Amino acid sequence: MPAYAAVQPAPCLDGRTESRGQSAVDDGEIRWTDETAYDDARKFALSTWQYSGSKIKIVGDSAITSNDLEFRDRNLGTRAADPLAQYERNSGIGATDHVTFNKQKLRDSSKNRLRYVALHELGHALGLCHKSDSIVSLMWKSAPSAGYEITWIPDVDKSNYRKLWG
Repeated sequence: MPAYAAVQPAPCLDGRTESRGQSAVDDGEIRWTDETAYDDARKFALSTWQYSGSKIKIVGDSAITSNDLEFRDRNLGTRAADPLAQYERNSGIGATDHVTFNKQKLRDSSKNRLRYVALHELGHALGLCHKSDSIVSLMWKSAPSAGYEITWIPDVDKSNYRKLWG
């Protein structure tokens, strides 16, 4: 059987680069909490990003650890330009980053749509940036049409993850 070349990392859009400094990762892990109604999507994204070979541990926060990432729900608007969700990096010692789901736009979304959104935003929390829509990636700048959501970690995203985290 012929050997196949590993999928190469894909460049970020807009001249940006993947960045550990833009991630929620602290000491090789993300400690998270949640106040979201989208528990299925959150649980799915957390477990999916813990695929075999992933280096960053994603574990629930405890009473004796610092919270790195909080999942929450807010009204972020209904205009076309308003996001389905967003990742917000808060710098500073002890600061908590946020994945915020837009309740107004996700209200009647399918399970796969919610899972895609959670996977995408957790990708940002891991330091990944937006990719061109000409490749198969969770990290497209715009969400795919309903029914075409990616609910797995494509090889290009794993490659970018490995480039950033080893």
